[in-house]
Amino acid sequence: MLRSSIPVRIRLLSTTATRLFFGFSRKVDPKIIEKQDDFKTDPKSKITILDEKNSPNFQPFNAERDMPGFKVAQWKQNVVRKQDIEASYTPELVVQIMRDTYQELQGLSPDDLSTALLHDLQFRFRYFKALQLRLGFDISDYIISKSHSLEDLQVELNKVVANRWSSERNPNAIVLRPEDFKGVPNVYLNEELLEAEQKKLYEEKLEEVRKQEGIL
Repeated sequence: MLRSSIPVRIRLLSTTATRLFFGFSRKVDPKIIEKQDDFKTDPKSKITILDEKNSPNFQPFNAERDMPGFKVAQWKQNVVRKQDIEASYTPELVVQIMRDTYQELQGLSPDDLSTALLHDLQFRFRYFKALQLRLGFDISDYIISKSHSLEDLQVELNKVVANRWSSERNPNAIVLRPEDFKGVPNVYLNEELLEAEQKKLYEEKLEEVRKQEGIL
């Protein structure tokens, strides 16, 4: 068999790439269009995507038209914010409210919190709703689930009442108060007044100075 030493050149046939745009097949030279966002389709085949800005049927939300008669009813007797729980309640006061709520629903006040059971789920839900109505703050589902007696509930609510509030956005933030520095004479907590309070204090001091100088 004879072999030729002459190199053989192979010519590759190139074709333009075919791309699909929303169901329209069109031949596009990839060397001309480098970015798909720069591709301009034929105006006749232009597709308009409707959204809230260009839809002819779009109407902005109107509470009176879309939700007539809707009102948010506050079912709690009073609303106590998380940062105000510690200042609003003591463990003793919470226990008294727990007893009063139980007596209202059962007709008797429990002598021992450990014997006041919450095994009946229907009664448990009724009790916690009535208790939250009186306390003014929400009790977590975790506490509701694990409290099988008023004694269990007392332990959990004591943690809530005695817990020093901190910002939810920064859970690791240290919350300091003036009483935390009573034992340290050279350290104090700077309590800066609000801008309105500063202005009021400034006006009061200015008036005192004017009176002393005989300006007024």
